[in-house]
Amino acid sequence: MAEQLKGRTRAVDILIRGANSVGELLLIYAGLVVIAAAGFAFFEGKSFGDALWWSVVTTTTTGYGDISPQTLGGRVMAGFVMLTAILFVLPLLIGRIALALIENRDAYTHEEQEAMKAELAAIRAELARLNAARDSQP
Repeated sequence: MAEQLKGRTRAVDILIRGANSVGELLLIYAGLVVIAAAGFAFFEGKSFGDALWWSVVTTTTTGYGDISPQTLGGRVMAGFVMLTAILFVLPLLIGRIALALIENRDAYTHEEQEAMKAELAAIRAELARLNAARDSQP
């Protein structure tokens, strides 16, 4: 039981780390498309090419309807793929791409932060000197 929990924890850690990179999210998305296509081809008896087309159309939420699941297994696979793509993979991917495109113009560079720290240290030293001079006066 503990080994299964460790395996699940590792898988979750990998997914979380993957969500922090556009490239890794694209790989997760491509993996979802291929796995969904394989499952759809298996359950529906379609060629892998048709199943791949269905998977791309489904995961991009286009939904042409030219190929649709007829079996229970195919419908379960379709539901899983739709929910996974729409609720998890695509929002994370779009969010990461948007984050990469949005520039924070108020962010300080490392050099600016170091200059502010040095200036703050100089101000503190001057205040300490002034306090010491004031305290030493009769």
